[in-house]
Amino acid sequence: MKIGIEKSLNNVKEELEQNNLQAVVMNNSKQDNSRDLKKYDAIVASGQDSNFLGMQDTKTKTPVINATGKTAEEICSEVKNRLE
Repeated sequence: MKIGIEKSLNNVKEELEQNNLQAVVMNNSKQDNSRDLKKYDAIVASGQDSNFLGMQDTKTKTPVINATGKTAEEICSEVKNRLE
């Protein structure tokens, strides 16, 4: 599984990798938005930027997980549950 994560979530990246999930820091360029969304099985965003990657008005089947107020372990668990 390939999980896209926001740059500021290094602790989440480490937790996902410890659980055998491929975590990739996403390019936050809005012009790459559509292409980027399709190559991930899930996306984790910090919630600090309400329009991260210009996704505010983007429709996608890719699960987007808001990391606000959650530990890295909780986020990893949510990613696994959404991908089952």
